[in-house]
Amino acid sequence: MDFQHRVALVTGGTGALGSAVTLDLLASGARVIVTYRSDSEWQALAQRATGQRASLEGLRIDLTSASETSASLKEPLSRHKRIDFLICVAGGFAAGRSYETDDRIWDFMLNLNLRTVVNTLRPVVPLMIAQNFGRIATISSGAILNNPGAGIAAYAVSKGAVRQLSEILAQELRDYDIRVHCVMPGTMDTPANRSAMPDADFTKWVKTEKVAAVIHRLLAAGRDAALPLVVPAID
Repeated sequence: MDFQHRVALVTGGTGALGSAVTLDLLASGARVIVTYRSDSEWQALAQRATGQRASLEGLRIDLTSASETSASLKEPLSRHKRIDFLICVAGGFAAGRSYETDDRIWDFMLNLNLRTVVNTLRPVVPLMIAQNFGRIATISSGAILNNPGAGIAAYAVSKGAVRQLSEILAQELRDYDIRVHCVMPGTMDTPANRSAMPDADFTKWVKTEKVAAVIHRLLAAGRDAALPLVVPAID
């Protein structure tokens, strides 16, 4: 599929994985809207976009707020009149055993990893249905594939919910040429992960560019392409 003239929305598009996805899409000719929370991350991404800077837009949004997400996306969705690709990268991590995790962390993980997806789907999916086309990629976690989540309970539950939501969404939208995929990377080689696990073997971690390339192939596939809905651990 040619990405020229396609419009993509990448949530959390200035983080480590979000930046890799955004730069890949820009290099392929798409116009990309990214949501972000950090002004410094947005400025860094804009600088890295170089020759494709004119095709990059940024929106500072708290995606955990349904009302703010809807209000902030209204203008760009109206202006572009379409969203071809939605890549839901925004999310985060917190550790803790199920019975020791307090309500603040449970709410934080569910809001950051699940509600950000739901809040973005609400204004975007009706537009995709109207145009009878769309490609959606969500990000779950390879860490929950072989481990139910002991020690990372709230994170695992929220990322597991993203996977199930993606499966439900795929069924709901299959008649509109809207494909949904849930990507489940292993531990990614990011500055945050290196800082949190300084003694780990970084060579065994997945590069964000590799995950971005997988997402690219999923977005580019035609309606009849035989691709998995859930893409298991990328390592």
